[in-house]
Amino acid sequence: MEIIEIKKFDELLEAFESQKAGQNFVYRGVSNTSYELITSLGRCESAMGKPIERLEARLIKLFKESSIPYLEHKPNNELEWLAVAQHYGLPTRLLDWTYNPLVSTYFAVESTPINDAAIYILSGCSTIQIPDKTNPYKLDKVFKYRPPYISARIQNQAGLFTVHNTPDTPFEHDKLKKVVIPKQLKSTIKKTLFKYGINQRLIYPGLDGVARDLKWLETKMF
Repeated sequence: MEIIEIKKFDELLEAFESQKAGQNFVYRGVSNTSYELITSLGRCESAMGKPIERLEARLIKLFKESSIPYLEHKPNNELEWLAVAQHYGLPTRLLDWTYNPLVSTYFAVESTPINDAAIYILSGCSTIQIPDKTNPYKLDKVFKYRPPYISARIQNQAGLFTVHNTPDTPFEHDKLKKVVIPKQLKSTIKKTLFKYGINQRLIYPGLDGVARDLKWLETKMF
C-alpha cells in the first residue's frame, strides 16, 4: 500500500487531485493512523472471543426483531438490513466510505489531536449489483454497495459501504492508498474544512448537528 505523508492542507488536496481521472475513488477517514480497515463486527469478535458467524447471526436477528417499530422503510433484503444496522451502530461486516474526499478528511480530523490521522483512498473495487435474494454472508470478495434507500445523513456524507467476505480480516487491496495527517494539523484542517462548508451541520443533519456545530464554533473555532 502506498503511503503519503502530508505537512499542510494544500498537500492533501494535491494527493486527492493526483488521482487518475475516470476512476471511481472512495475515501475513508480514520482518527488514528494505526487503525486498520477491519469491520466493526471483526473488532467485536476479537474483543468478545465468540465465533463470528454466531455473533453476527444473533446480532442481526435481534436487530430485526427490535427495530421494526422505529423504521420508516422496512429493508427489502439482507444487504439493506445490514446497511440500516451499520448506520445505527450495530457491528456488521460493512465498512463506511464516502465519495467526497473532504468528508473523509472531516472524519479523520474530527476528534482531539492525540494521534496522527489517516485517509484511505480506494479504487478498483467493484460496485455490487446483485439480485435481492443474494446472500451477503456468502460473497467471495469485497464489493462496494450503496443502498437504494438513503438517509439524510448518508446523502449529505455521500456515503456508501464496502461489504466484506471475511469481516474479521483487515482489508487489503492493490489499489489502496493511505494519506497520513500529522496530529498537529488536525485543528487547522478542521477550521479550513469549515470554510469549505464541511461542518457538523452537513455531516450530522438535524438538531444534533446544529448543537455540535454551535458548540464547536463557540468554544474551538477562534
